[in-house]
Amino acid sequence: MRGMFTRIAGMYDRLNRAQSLGLDVVWRKRALACLARTSPSPRRVLDLATGTADFAIACARRFPDAHVTGVDLTPAMLEVGRRKVEAAGLSGRIVLGEGDACALACAKGSFDAVLCAFGFRNFPDRARALREVSRVLKPGGHLLVLELFRTRFRVLAMATAAWMACVARLFAGRAREDYAYLRASIGETCTAATFGELAAAAGFSPVQRFFLFPACSCFLFRRNVIK
Repeated sequence: MRGMFTRIAGMYDRLNRAQSLGLDVVWRKRALACLARTSPSPRRVLDLATGTADFAIACARRFPDAHVTGVDLTPAMLEVGRRKVEAAGLSGRIVLGEGDACALACAKGSFDAVLCAFGFRNFPDRARALREVSRVLKPGGHLLVLELFRTRFRVLAMATAAWMACVARLFAGRAREDYAYLRASIGETCTAATFGELAAAAGFSPVQRFFLFPACSCFLFRRNVIK
C-alpha cells in the first residue's frame, strides 16, 4: 500500500480532481460544515490518512482556532502535503507526520475531532482503526468520515467504476495499475450500513449521515461517554 501511494503521490491531487469532476473539494467543505453545526470550535483535530493534506487544510481554514495533526503511512504523500500547507500559510497550525491509523502514537483523549476522507476502505482492519479513533477522541468528541463505500445499487456501482477507469486511462499513465486497485477497492470495501455497525461497536453514536452526489457518503459520529 505504501509503495503504491508513493508511486502516485505526484499525480494524486490531479487525478482526484479529475475523477470527482472537482466535487471532492465540495464534499470536504460540506462535511466540515456539518461538523461545525455540532462542534463549532474544535481546538485539537486529527486527520487520518491525510495524504496530501487537502482535508487538513480545509479544516484549518474552516476552524480558525483549530490545530490539526495529519497522519499518513506514506512519506511521499506527506511531503506533497507539507508543501501545500506551507503555501497556504498554515504551517503554524497544521503538523503532518507518519503514522498508522491502526496504532496511533497519540494519548487517550487527545482530540476534539477526528477526520478521515477516503481512507477507511484502505485500512487493513477498519474495526481496529475505529477503536483507535475512539481511544484518542475525548468523550463526546466527533468522527467525520467521507468515503466511497460499496453500494447496493448495481447501476451506480457500474457507472462509478466505468468513470474511474476512463479517467485513469486518460491521466494515470504508468500508474494505471495502481488506480485499478483503488477502483477495485470501492467494490471490495464494506457498505455504508456495515461501516455504521462497526462504528457503533467501537463506541460511536451516529449524529448525521448523508449522501453526496454522485457516489460519496458522509458520516458524523459522536464518541459515547462511558460512565
